[in-house]
Amino acid sequence: MKRRIGFIGVGNMGKGICHNVILAGHEVSVFDVDKECAERFRGQAHICGTLEEVCTGSNVLFLSLPNSDTVEKVMDTVFSLGVKGKLVIDLSTSNPVSTRKLYGRMKALGGDFVDSPLIAGPQDAWDKTLTAVVAGDKEVIGSYDDLFLSYCRSYDYVGDSGNGHLVKLAQNWAGLLQAVLYAQLYPVMNRYGLEPEKLYDILNTEFFDNWFFQFYSKKYVNKTYSLDFSLELGLKDLMYMKKLCDEIGVPGFMLDGAIDLCRIALKEKRDKNEVKDMSSIADTMYRLTEN
Repeated sequence: MKRRIGFIGVGNMGKGICHNVILAGHEVSVFDVDKECAERFRGQAHICGTLEEVCTGSNVLFLSLPNSDTVEKVMDTVFSLGVKGKLVIDLSTSNPVSTRKLYGRMKALGGDFVDSPLIAGPQDAWDKTLTAVVAGDKEVIGSYDDLFLSYCRSYDYVGDSGNGHLVKLAQNWAGLLQAVLYAQLYPVMNRYGLEPEKLYDILNTEFFDNWFFQFYSKKYVNKTYSLDFSLELGLKDLMYMKKLCDEIGVPGFMLDGAIDLCRIALKEKRDKNEVKDMSSIADTMYRLTEN
């Protein structure tokens, strides 16, 4: 079925999803505050000059945005234009509490809201090899099965609204805490005379081996901190987890130290425009252990 699709945000992840939705034959409109990102799709999709234009011209809206605050601001505009009969799919890594509030508002006004964060990286999104999780009304999701499968290899239905973002935060929390763990481990052991290369060789067994261990260990051992996942986004995700703990009145024991280290590393930016990788927390730890 050919649908009128709008994309709000076509950056690192959004561009790959948009690319595959276009290939599936849908009528696509695109808006991004970064005009260069939108212009990539000139000749393939309608380039919208305003948020209002992409909203009014689409029955299905994809959001691929940096944080929940931005999602909420965009949704205020969407609500103001009328949402009856519309579907919004939030691909962002958002705060599940916020997601559930948006879902409630959307349903009350006659629309539908699905949270479907992406479990992969930008290249997977472009190559259509990613896996997605999808949460919201099961009947609604089933009626858009062809659309979901136009941009992902498979998707898992994980239940009620907000559960998709809970799954993504759980995965990010587990992964980021490993990034923080090894960012402290290698520098501290190095300070006591155990070289990072040797420690990596010892730890590199079936007991510790996983994607996060390999990805971050290699950066920490080689002291190379190329940009793959920004420190700002990592801190944002950790803060979402902290808010979830605060909501139910439990301490975020491991989170607090991780957040502190991320904030210290961010203060070491050379200028306000520098974008640091999550792995740069190890650079901060190496410096601290040398003092």
